[in-house]
Amino acid sequence: MVRVRLLSWHNDPSFVARSARVSGVGKVKCEKCKGAGRINGEICKDCNGEGKREPTDKEIVEMIVLNDYSSALEHIVMSFEITELSKGNACEFLEHRIASHTGRSTRYHKEIGFGFVIPPKIRKIMEKYGIKDYTEIDKASGEDKEILRLFFDEMLKSREVYERLVEIIGKENARYVLPFAAHTAYIWTINMRSLINFLGLRLCVRASPEMQEFAKKVYKEVYKVFPEILEHVWCRGFNLGACPENEVRDSPQAKDCPFKNPNSKLFIPTKKQVFRGIGAKFDFDEFRKLREKILSEV
Repeated sequence: MVRVRLLSWHNDPSFVARSARVSGVGKVKCEKCKGAGRINGEICKDCNGEGKREPTDKEIVEMIVLNDYSSALEHIVMSFEITELSKGNACEFLEHRIASHTGRSTRYHKEIGFGFVIPPKIRKIMEKYGIKDYTEIDKASGEDKEILRLFFDEMLKSREVYERLVEIIGKENARYVLPFAAHTAYIWTINMRSLINFLGLRLCVRASPEMQEFAKKVYKEVYKVFPEILEHVWCRGFNLGACPENEVRDSPQAKDCPFKNPNSKLFIPTKKQVFRGIGAKFDFDEFRKLREKILSEV
């Protein structure tokens, strides 16, 4: 299972608000006088009779996120330590290019006894029989046992072949037999605007299971320090108020999407449904419960 640790961050929401004020931020309606400028004939002290007041930092950040005025979010920069990510799915990770990636080099590291990612379906079989590792495969039966045997035999064989080739031709050439599932590691630095793009894509139920798990763990780490920003961030459908996946939201990969049931309190229409006049039926408190449940499982 991929591991994520937030190492450091530069700047905070107050700096985002400050940079937005440089660009220009309009005033908001004064709640005390309800925009009238006066209370019982007296000038409202909260807004000096203008009927409008300066927004707070929190209000500016919320406006930036909800309205997607996100260039100011680039001033927040975070660095993560990513470990136990599969080498195969590292290719998907590296598609997020507006970030800096420093990866573990298989030219300079010997991957003797390398760890590997166990895919979700294999993990479910192991959980079904209470199997902790490959030494307990005999607890399973029938086709389940065959699946486990095929997977773990291949992983252990790959490890054996790699280690032998390291002795014969060196690690730089031996690395070509490392499997898709072999663990790798990165230091990842990314700004908040690009991170929101990453989360929007990888929190979608159609993302690969490993990338979904990765994104959930990133979200969980960042939410601890920037809740006012991530409060209004999730998958692209949530962020946009309309799911751009359209027809593929009905694909087998998306069967567990919590936002596609028109009769639920979490319904978010597709973009095509919006064009046909179908609107959302969204209860934000229900979403908070869903988010809490999802994050508690990673």
